[in-house]
Amino acid sequence: MDSKNRITYLDMAKGAGIILMITGHLTGSLQTIDDKPYFSPLYQFISSFHMPLFFIISGILLRLTKEEEKEMGLIVYRKARTLLLPYASFSLLYFTINVCTCIFQPQLLQFSDLWRFFIYSVTLRGVSVLWFLPALFLGEILFLRCRKKMDDRELITLFSVTGLLVFFFSPLLGWEGWEENLLLMTVGALVHTLARGLLACTFLLVGYLAAGVITAGEKKSFAGFALGAAMLGATGVLCFFNGSVDLNYMVFGNYFLYMVCACLGSFGVILLCKHMFSSRLLLFYGRNSLVIMATHMEFKVMLHTIRFSYWLNQYITRAKEWVLYATMAVFMTVVLMGIVWLYDHALFFLIGKRRPEKRCKGRETIGEQEESVI
Repeated sequence: MDSKNRITYLDMAKGAGIILMITGHLTGSLQTIDDKPYFSPLYQFISSFHMPLFFIISGILLRLTKEEEKEMGLIVYRKARTLLLPYASFSLLYFTINVCTCIFQPQLLQFSDLWRFFIYSVTLRGVSVLWFLPALFLGEILFLRCRKKMDDRELITLFSVTGLLVFFFSPLLGWEGWEENLLLMTVGALVHTLARGLLACTFLLVGYLAAGVITAGEKKSFAGFALGAAMLGATGVLCFFNGSVDLNYMVFGNYFLYMVCACLGSFGVILLCKHMFSSRLLLFYGRNSLVIMATHMEFKVMLHTIRFSYWLNQYITRAKEWVLYATMAVFMTVVLMGIVWLYDHALFFLIGKRRPEKRCKGRETIGEQEESVI
């Protein structure tokens, strides 16, 4: 199979996942301003699969690159450079932003709250959206370590059991007592981090096992596109039987329904992207997903997008709602393009990338794509 095509549609699927993430965060914020009846169902649909999608794509790429055949020390180094280095740099930026908030807007945040942010950062539980990076790092390292010693059947048994155990003990993760003192907070954060890593292994396994089927065939087809659309449609129906879920806080509802929706939705997106024409917008969001994920909320991009869009909307006389959402989409994309350019050309070392002149434009390999799965 042509590697360029493979990279293109997986990058597009990542782009779709990031757009869904931003849409979910936007609907949550907009509900406090204008509680539309479709906001809650839309968020429920998006949250049912949008984060598992990234783990499943990573599992597919692990299979394609035959990562388990590489030396473990090299794997750990590469994963730390592309996942933990960005995690550390963005965590430091987040902490700096929070300190400034304590100084200039003490009504929003107190200095006493900084201990929680510090503990969450150093235990790899993560502040805000950054939880995903250590979860993927721990999941990939554990998965590849086990893959070197186990066959597919043993992996299925192991990570099916660990997934069920995480679900069984997930109510413990939401215990309010973890926040009573710093020691309990630290223990709770470490347990939360480990639980996410174990669940990541389950989704990585799903992508790993499905890689051969997903990547089979090169030609785009209406049947493949229709199958992807049907999968997303089925996800849209089933997710409402399960209620709201959140992989960050380990809220699953019915675990069986959660896994079904996560897999159906994820593979639905991948199939749609594989059998549709190439989209520059999806590729932009997909190939820069790490920076976009880490900056769209904590860098106040979303906040200022909402403020600007509502300010502009007061002068619109027709189709106000459509213009409002279109303004948000355009404004956020333009601002994020500027942030991405800054990281790509000046701050690349903070996200584990090489110097721009050392990268070959348009010649990204599957291995490089696997390194930057988010």
